[in-house]
Amino acid sequence: MNPPRVAVIIPTFNRWPHVRQAVDSVLTQTYPNAECVVVDDASTDGTSHFLCGEYRDRVRFLTKAVNGEKSAARNDGIRATKAAFVCFLDSDDLLTPDSVEARIELYLRDPTFDGVVYGPVVSEQNEVPKACPEGDVLAAYVRHRFVRNPGFLISLQNMLTHGMYREDLTHREDVELLIRLAATFPFKCCKVPVARIRRLDRSARFDYAKQVRQGDRVVRYLRNDPFVVERLGKRFADVEFHEAKELAGADYRLGDLPAFRRGYLQLWKRWPSRAALEGRFLRRFLGSFL
Repeated sequence: MNPPRVAVIIPTFNRWPHVRQAVDSVLTQTYPNAECVVVDDASTDGTSHFLCGEYRDRVRFLTKAVNGEKSAARNDGIRATKAAFVCFLDSDDLLTPDSVEARIELYLRDPTFDGVVYGPVVSEQNEVPKACPEGDVLAAYVRHRFVRNPGFLISLQNMLTHGMYREDLTHREDVELLIRLAATFPFKCCKVPVARIRRLDRSARFDYAKQVRQGDRVVRYLRNDPFVVERLGKRFADVEFHEAKELAGADYRLGDLPAFRRGYLQLWKRWPSRAALEGRFLRRFLGSFL
């Protein structure tokens, strides 16, 4: 029997030539049935032209006429594929050579498993997460965020039925999605690095202005999901604190010190014991008056 097809979905916007390296990391996978799906989100730098000329029928291309941001682009890729499983790669990152094989192997070993398989992602500092929780990982994910967007693999059917990205989230869309998935499915870890994050100029993850405009939308989406709220219970406060801290940090990086101070004071007001442990934020708060 042929091994199940796995689609690696890459959204891209004005990332030539970096996206070429991401595509190459998919095409050189040790797994024999990996499909590369590139969704060009209305690039203006010739990305589609260059990719089609270089890869032709080795890559499946979707070209959007209007930019809809990365969450919508990923969803377009999910809906376009007929693969049995899907995973994701940002166009400025790379898969390790055995990334797909290491994850799909856990499904092949246990055909009854119908959850999410993930692997560690190497950070910009070449650090690999030490913890690899399995089973019901919701509490662990809320505390440690040990799964990143390029790290997980899921069946297409479960993604269509229980997942999909919130299309108006431009930042931390993977956090919102993974909290929902962790509330629904058991997780397994392949325990070998599956992707490498790269720090490149104009990376979307450093667009703090978009993050500030998005505000607390992640928390609001989760709060409006009764199942997630029930599963999180008291841990919902951990989600709220973490997201409020991230938003205050974005204000600081943008140089909006009054907004940062307001955000920091809100952390102290709502979660004094937790805020007291954030020494870096306290130093930034005190330094913002200088």
